[in-house]
Amino acid sequence: MNKISEIFREFSPEYLDRFGASMPKTHRKTIGAILSCRTQAHGLLYYECEGCGKIHAFYRSCGNRHCPACQNHKARQWMARQIKRQLPGHHFMVTFTVPEELRNVIRSNQKACYGMMFAASSQAMSELVDRGRWMTGKTPGFFGVLHTWGRQLQYHPHIHYLV
Repeated sequence: MNKISEIFREFSPEYLDRFGASMPKTHRKTIGAILSCRTQAHGLLYYECEGCGKIHAFYRSCGNRHCPACQNHKARQWMARQIKRQLPGHHFMVTFTVPEELRNVIRSNQKACYGMMFAASSQAMSELVDRGRWMTGKTPGFFGVLHTWGRQLQYHPHIHYLV
């Protein structure tokens, strides 16, 4: 059992009652997939041990890309590939976030608000790059990645830029 499924099992009924009407359908689908992962809902797989010939049965996984039980190995493979692709020059990370008071508005209007977050933060990054005071040498580049949750699993939309 993984921590996310335990959290969903305990808290998702209340969470869905409270936010279900305003949350994207894909989020409800992900919660359902993780809750049903490695249960009878996905059926059984049978393996025969090459050593002893004994048949072993395992519940199938959900395969959802957000499920840590299903995708942990893929995440580790992805990380190994990214480390090999690490930039040869100097680089650093800049993070843009929003005040806690705006998070409920953003949660209820994700598509528009995430777009505004990217527009405002990339404009700020462009202005810093253009001024040249903060960055010298060759023309720097940057790209951003949206994260919607913090380490303590609280809703915390923010954008990380690699510069």
